[in-house]
Amino acid sequence: MFRTLNQPGVLLTTFAAAGILMVTMGARQSLGLFISPMDMTTGLGIASLSLALAVGQFTWGAIQPVAGAVADRYGARLVLIIGLLMLAVGCALTPFMGSGFGMVVSLGLLSAMGSGIGSFSVLIGAAAQRLPLEARGTASGVINAGGSFGQFVFAPLLQKLIQSIGWMGAMWGACPNFCVNGADIKYRRCDLRTRW
Repeated sequence: MFRTLNQPGVLLTTFAAAGILMVTMGARQSLGLFISPMDMTTGLGIASLSLALAVGQFTWGAIQPVAGAVADRYGARLVLIIGLLMLAVGCALTPFMGSGFGMVVSLGLLSAMGSGIGSFSVLIGAAAQRLPLEARGTASGVINAGGSFGQFVFAPLLQKLIQSIGWMGAMWGACPNFCVNGADIKYRRCDLRTRW
């Protein structure tokens, strides 16, 4: 079943894309864990925080075709690095936001755009260009599974961080992970034949 991925370049490209999706989707899908502690410390209310996340849901979907088009024109590597940095900046700024508008900007726009840019459209498109035809279906499944695995990993990790160092510390603690992932994309060649 996974025989088509049994080539070093194919396997590395597939796992690199799955790893990036693990980070972006894991962070995005775990934001609900922050609602209650954010509400208690900021006093903004569930409605304001929910609005920020609703804007983020829309933004996440709306940015994907744009990110895919930009990746087709300028390359997936640059687009993915920008996305991960936007995700990190959005998460880093969130604890400093004391208004509903600030939460919409940090969580609803910056974080969601970063997560959407590093999502399915860019990753599967970039991987498909670098994989042999017979490996694309299996690779797409593995890449998509990376997003689910991200929630499996990030949800308990972030919950434990929230419990031990608070929601602000947990939010800041996630930022270096996004930056390291972005640096890894910048310096790693995921395929020997073409640039990633």
